[in-house]
Amino acid sequence: MPNLTDSDRQALRLADNLQKAVAQWLSYRGVDQSCTVSPFVDPTGQPAVLIKMNAHVACAMIDSLQQQHGRVAEWPGPDGAPGPLPRP
Repeated sequence: MPNLTDSDRQALRLADNLQKAVAQWLSYRGVDQSCTVSPFVDPTGQPAVLIKMNAHVACAMIDSLQQQHGRVAEWPGPDGAPGPLPRP
């Protein structure tokens, strides 16, 4: 990859490291699904990532973040009514 800038290489490394960390985090929680982490360089030239995940993975992440902060989360269910986050 000789045509990559330093920011491109940093974005690739960042995306790879985050992909591995999220995969390990999901596996530890028994979530059998994955997400996609894509590298890019933002308009200011800084390395960045985009994360794409399905609703199951997003709910698992929200639930975990809420637990870290000691809050019980409620999230709209498929019908739009509030309800507890689904457990993976």
